Amino acid sequence: MKLELKITRLVILVITGLTGTFINSIIVVLNFRFWRDVTTSKSYNRLLFVIGLTNTILQVHMIFDAILETFSLYLLQENLFSYMLFFGFTLIDVNVWNTTWLSLLCCVRLVNSSYCFYLKIKAKFFSSLPLLIVGSVLFAVAINLPIIWTTKLHRATNITDSPASGYFIILDAYYIICSSLFGFTVPFCMTCVSIGFSISTLLGHIRRMERSDSQLTSAQLQGHYRAVKTMVIRGLLDFSFFFIIVLGASVPLILNSTAYTCLWLAVLMYPTSQAFILVFGNPKLKSAVYGLMKCLD
Repeated sequence: MKLELKITRLVILVITGLTGTFINSIIVVLNFRFWRDVTTSKSYNRLLFVIGLTNTILQVHMIFDAILETFSLYLLQENLFSYMLFFGFTLIDVNVWNTTWLSLLCCVRLVNSSYCFYLKIKAKFFSSLPLLIVGSVLFAVAINLPIIWTTKLHRATNITDSPASGYFIILDAYYIICSSLFGFTVPFCMTCVSIGFSISTLLGHIRRMERSDSQLTSAQLQGHYRAVKTMVIRGLLDFSFFFIIVLGASVPLILNSTAYTCLWLAVLMYPTSQAFILVFGNPKLKSAVYGLMKCLD
């Protein structure tokens, strides 16, 4: 890798690493404090705490991964690359499932129904949320475990056909199908369905308020709107990230150093982008971060 490209990537790494780690750490600390507040929703803050913690770990992992890749240290130890890839994909899958639980949580809080069956499901979901979070972690570990012994890393022998990273990665086809299906497609579809129910319920609520000549700028309605908007943006971010991962697996594309660097930057920005979405979609987090920034100034 050229010296100029190494310097550029290290500068980007420092900026995104410090920003993402700082904001995600704030999310973890603040939601842990909100979690202990009896006046707030423990389920919601517990889930935001887990999301912030996962993003922080993922951000640190990506920093180490970028350093190892920039200086071609993976070529010295192939097993290290397999373990880092397993850990990274596991955290990403956990993040996608956390997005699903958050969208479902917002959906059941927004959708009102007097049916006994729905009320039982709603109560069961709130009580089972900690188990769902732990279960999604164990599930992500299980579906990504084969990557440790199926991943092959080969040093490029032909310079003209060499990818920008300096090596080729060979993944098992069955793992790719299984991981794509259960690590992204299933939770993403669940997220889309819950977002659809939330939007339809929100629009119905707006129409009822219009017929009753109520104010549309109520705090509760604005809160529901922010929650749905945050879920839509997070869903689009997860889809874009998955699309970028698929592009990164295309050999003709990664042969171009510029294209490879752009893909690398997009992957590195994933946990940072999630942190910004969470902060600007939550008034408490937003005001707390602004207050902290003023104190630092």
